[in-house]
Amino acid sequence: MKTKIDAVVPVRYSDCCHEDGTPKYVLQGKPLWDWTIEQIVETNYLAKTIIAYDDSRFETHLKKWNGIITKYLRPKHLSEDSVTLFNVADHVLNQINKDNEPPDYTLILEITHPLRPKGIIQQLVDNAIQGTADSIFTVYPVHYNFWREELEPMKRLQGSGDNKNVKMYRELTGICSVFKFGLLNNENPFGEEIMMVPIDRFWATIDVRDNDGLWLAEQYLMKIQNAS
Repeated sequence: MKTKIDAVVPVRYSDCCHEDGTPKYVLQGKPLWDWTIEQIVETNYLAKTIIAYDDSRFETHLKKWNGIITKYLRPKHLSEDSVTLFNVADHVLNQINKDNEPPDYTLILEITHPLRPKGIIQQLVDNAIQGTADSIFTVYPVHYNFWREELEPMKRLQGSGDNKNVKMYRELTGICSVFKFGLLNNENPFGEEIMMVPIDRFWATIDVRDNDGLWLAEQYLMKIQNAS
């Protein structure tokens, strides 16, 4: 039986648009959401690509994707700070698929990660289709040390740079991640069988949530263009 995977991209209007509807962050002439949507539509084996926005004014930015994506205007309460990506994806997929079979997996992406490595989304989708993992997500290897404050004494947590027996990773689910649909509403949506896909290029981790992140992304793109 064919594995069904739906992609969900949550968009919060106040985070990415000014009150007049213009994009807050434009990277090389394209708003952030276009970078992510373009990467998704190049991915094979996805049943649906759902853009879950919270304000009808955002629909004007999706006209160019008519017939390619599925639009879903989600309730305002799903944009509160306490709401997780898992909460949004669970609600959206239950509503979109209420008259059909739910997906086996959901692919979650945030628009604030426009510099994903080429092919990384397809890699996660292929892994989901070929394996049995409960979740597959990207991580960034950490090569330095942390100090954890306990009652007494302070404890040093060594990274892979000092101790080959200890490896630490920074979770980056917003770049792209795959979760079994049935676990989204679970206390542990990651499940028990976990697959991590390390990304060792710093530029891929750039998070454009403010002007500083946008500047950093622009500098990287200028650098690689000048190099070519």
